[in-house]
Amino acid sequence: MFIKFVIKDFILSFLLTVVLFFALEYWLHIDENILPYILGIVFIMIFVFSASMSFYLFKMKNKLEILNDQLDKLKRYDEISSVFKRNYIMDLFEKYVSISKRQNLPLSVMIIDIDSFKEINKYYGHETGDKILKEIGNILKKEIRGMDLVGRFGGDEFIIVGLVSNKEFNNLAKRIHSKIQNHVFEHGINLSVSIGLSELKKEEDQSKLLKRAEEALFLAKQKGGNRVDYLEHFLLFE
Repeated sequence: MFIKFVIKDFILSFLLTVVLFFALEYWLHIDENILPYILGIVFIMIFVFSASMSFYLFKMKNKLEILNDQLDKLKRYDEISSVFKRNYIMDLFEKYVSISKRQNLPLSVMIIDIDSFKEINKYYGHETGDKILKEIGNILKKEIRGMDLVGRFGGDEFIIVGLVSNKEFNNLAKRIHSKIQNHVFEHGINLSVSIGLSELKKEEDQSKLLKRAEEALFLAKQKGGNRVDYLEHFLLFE
């Protein structure tokens, strides 16, 4: 990219020097013996100035692009867990629902809640809690498939959305449950998670599907946590 700027500056300097040559030669009648020296000095001055300005603009453009990338990441990604923020993943979730209905594809969602996370924060401190959230975020990113979406749903909850059937997501949920349960976190902490699953039905929208996943999670918690549950045919609360 910078080479293009240099070439442009060289051509610009050359054209300006040619214009100056005709001005000095035919209008001001400068001595031909000293004319090459004047033109050489002028060419170098123009080229150095132009190249310096291009280099400055090039650096400023790069800095602006870096800042834009950082702002984009701050808008999309949770700063603690490095997965999508709630607002961003909910927007993508809504688009997935539209794709599912339009193309008649299955769509499933799971909500993952860390069991007894408040006690961990209370006993070990929020810094340790944040590190745990980050590690869980990394585990989830490694386990999901290419088209799956993973985000922080809030507090100690994560959400995963995928264009797959409930049966396939159930297998993924069990694998995630096992991975987290067998993972040793900071201070030798062992964790368990409760997971609620739900698959989109033809008559449902995003909120209805999400409500069933939340209630499946509630059901898992009511049964003592550390398990995967799903609701297929009913809602606990209307």
